[in-house]
Amino acid sequence: MNRKIEILYKIAYIAFLSALIFIATYFIKIPYFNNSGYFNLSDGLIIFTSIYFGPIVGIFSSLISTSLADLLSGFAICIPFTIVAKGLESLLSFLLFKLIFKRKLLKYIFLYLSFIPMVLSYFIFYLTLYDFSFNLSYIYSLFDIIQGVIGVSFAIIIYLTFNNINVKYRYKYLLNQ
Repeated sequence: MNRKIEILYKIAYIAFLSALIFIATYFIKIPYFNNSGYFNLSDGLIIFTSIYFGPIVGIFSSLISTSLADLLSGFAICIPFTIVAKGLESLLSFLLFKLIFKRKLLKYIFLYLSFIPMVLSYFIFYLTLYDFSFNLSYIYSLFDIIQGVIGVSFAIIIYLTFNNINVKYRYKYLLNQ
């Protein structure tokens, strides 16, 4: 396939998936108490995007969508932490899934480690936001861990569903033409 067309497909996937992740982040959210963050479904779509479409599409779509959601939600101060958290989460999920690709069960188990950068990044954010109050930082980090576990489970379900669908115009099919 022509390299220009391949790049255009990747840009189109990034645009579409950024919009989808933005909707899951901005509109489907449960705020934490004390209005210091919110629970959302972005992690599941970010991990799915990274393992299904590859790291470039996963990283760019996650950075665009979650940063925009933070900006519009009034959490602009979180954007640097979100960029680190979601970028590393995308990259780590792709690496864990593809490095252990031959052992089918292990790649799904190790995928549950991919949300650790998100939890650590936001833990540092909570520490700086609350003047190093460990109690609140631990409580909010527990919510982030729950969000990560639910997100990885959601990503695995979506991945298995999409992987079993015999669609004529799937990403890999398009790029191999």
